[in-house]
Amino acid sequence: MTIQEMGALGEMIGGIAVIITLIFLTLQIRQNTKAVILNTGHAVTEEFRSMFELVAGNGELAELINKAANTDGSMNGADKTRYWSYTCNFIYAFENAYFQWAQGALDSNKWAGMKRMVTDYAHVPGFQEYWPNRKHWYSEAFQHFMETEILRSEAKVGVPLPGKY
Repeated sequence: MTIQEMGALGEMIGGIAVIITLIFLTLQIRQNTKAVILNTGHAVTEEFRSMFELVAGNGELAELINKAANTDGSMNGADKTRYWSYTCNFIYAFENAYFQWAQGALDSNKWAGMKRMVTDYAHVPGFQEYWPNRKHWYSEAFQHFMETEILRSEAKVGVPLPGKY
């Protein structure tokens, strides 16, 4: 075998090694993307779970949310402040989910369930009073999404909270 033949063989082996490396990197990137999506879904779910845990562990807050869902939405004083504070945190969690989904970091199936949950929440009287007064706290892109996708969507007979049948 001549030096030229050995050089050609070396180039061919190097080319094959590059192709194998590219295939390996492609597989690693896909696995990493899946891991990011799963981790993001878990983190966003945990945000919502902690909000529900807060309600489940606090009878007064649960009553307050029930009141916001079952009255004309006109609350006053401390009740309004507490409900609006809870709602602010809840909607910030949803805004985070929205941006994660928009960037492709949140699974579409998980996103669809969150979107339906917030659609129901957004149609209760308490939220109907909250949103026009506090929407400016959220990004313009999210405000647009809320007003075109969530508030124009039909809720499933309001939020099925105790006392509302």
